[in-house]
Amino acid sequence: MANASFFTTDSVWDFPFFKKLAANDTGSSRGHQGGMVIPRDLRRFFPVLTGHITSESPTVDHNIKAILLVDGKFISTVTTRYQIQTWGGTRDAESRLTSSLGPLRDLAQKDDYLIIQRSLEDLDLYRLHLIKKENPIYNDLVNILGASRWGLIEQEPPMTQDDIESSYKEEKKKELNPFQLFDQEVKIRETRGKHIARSIVFRLTIQKVYQYTCAVCRTGLKSPLGPVEIDAAHIVPRTQLGTDDARNGLALCKRHHWAFDHGLFSVDDNRKILIPASVRKISQNSVLFDLHGNPLREADDSNMLADAKALKWHRDNILVA
Repeated sequence: MANASFFTTDSVWDFPFFKKLAANDTGSSRGHQGGMVIPRDLRRFFPVLTGHITSESPTVDHNIKAILLVDGKFISTVTTRYQIQTWGGTRDAESRLTSSLGPLRDLAQKDDYLIIQRSLEDLDLYRLHLIKKENPIYNDLVNILGASRWGLIEQEPPMTQDDIESSYKEEKKKELNPFQLFDQEVKIRETRGKHIARSIVFRLTIQKVYQYTCAVCRTGLKSPLGPVEIDAAHIVPRTQLGTDDARNGLALCKRHHWAFDHGLFSVDDNRKILIPASVRKISQNSVLFDLHGNPLREADDSNMLADAKALKWHRDNILVA
């Protein structure tokens, strides 16, 4: 596909999906139904809307952040509403993106493509990319997508809300069972979406129970726009089939996540930071020296404390001599 970088997927953005815009999705639409319709088939890639539609409350909504682009050019970042509308209960329920989309809608025409991607770091952040008919990539999309008005661009779908919800249920189920260091079954048939969802749920769970602060230095940066610096570090790594159970995790800032993964420190039987003498001999590691012997910052939920068996495995297998 020409200019495929427009839709690059990486550790930040999920696979794209699309809609071919109708006239009422553009600034040329008549009346007061501003916004863009999200077909029912695409709702699974958006947050679940909770609440009940009644005559007194004819809509439910969820605010999301949207990065707006037109033909590869950044336009703005806005907060928009993803909602179910019924027009006062007079029409069938319809899902739409409404408010603050004028910079995109005013440039859009009927049959332009809207390419949508969801952030894998912030589940309420989306990229809305308008591809106009004048763009050379437009014909490539027509050749690939044919007569479809909406759907997937890649053969494999992005992560769905069902993937996320089922992963949360699995995490809650794990908490009720004895801790296992390793996944006992290799998830050969697991879809890409479910694999990503499990990783995201692990990260969000760890961040929350550690109050978005590092378990080692007890700090954590946060952007006014929402993203946080804190990572969810596996104690037994995923490369060694370590489980995505929160008890196999620690909240660490990026510096200490790197140091932990490379064995520059671990946690001893008394749950204190352990830094080997070989690490302390290197002057570049001076920022770690004062941490030696400090108590680990524990998870707020006692059911999710880093498991002692996992910490011992890390000392025995990852910590440098």
